[in-house]
Amino acid sequence: MTWVVLDGPDGCGKSSQAIGLTAWLREQGRSVVHVREPGSTPVGEALRQLLLANTTGELQPVTEALLFSAARGELVANVVAPALQRGDVVVAERCYLSTVVYQALAAMPGLDLDWVLDLTRRVHGAHLPDAIFVLDVPVATAAARRRARTDDRFEARGEAYHERVRAGFRRVCELEVRAQLVDAARPFDDVQADLRRRVRSRLT
Repeated sequence: MTWVVLDGPDGCGKSSQAIGLTAWLREQGRSVVHVREPGSTPVGEALRQLLLANTTGELQPVTEALLFSAARGELVANVVAPALQRGDVVVAERCYLSTVVYQALAAMPGLDLDWVLDLTRRVHGAHLPDAIFVLDVPVATAAARRRARTDDRFEARGEAYHERVRAGFRRVCELEVRAQLVDAARPFDDVQADLRRRVRSRLT
């Protein structure tokens, strides 16, 4: 079983790198399921629209954490767990680390970290990612990469918030044994090659 996650600040390249990684794994003859959080289930996609839309306005961190966790619970139970039982490789965009960072470490005031971790354990049950690759980029680089699209509710928050997000992801990499920091400020192909190398070592 292999469940790998790409996580990190908005604009770090998660989606593009996940697409590249998924295509490469399929070229290696692997059966791959590519998912995103929140999303990849009917409930998850509905909650994604609610959580990311600018028209939603401000929500309390506890509300965000519960909604993200509800989407995650549906994804793990209905998509990820069956895929792993079939022997598929799961490539995911985001995981519980995002809730730890965005709702506990970057929010002001943030949620109690132990409470968020307890919620995560209850949502995941016996299923947790095998590896989480946190794509780290400077805030200015991430903002430049997002310039071609309209910012969602989280992306539209100010520079100070995004600095706290980046610092939060770097901190959780020190606390979470599954997490590995990846320099994603490099050219796309260099980052993709690095990710493939790390994933290959787990597959073999």
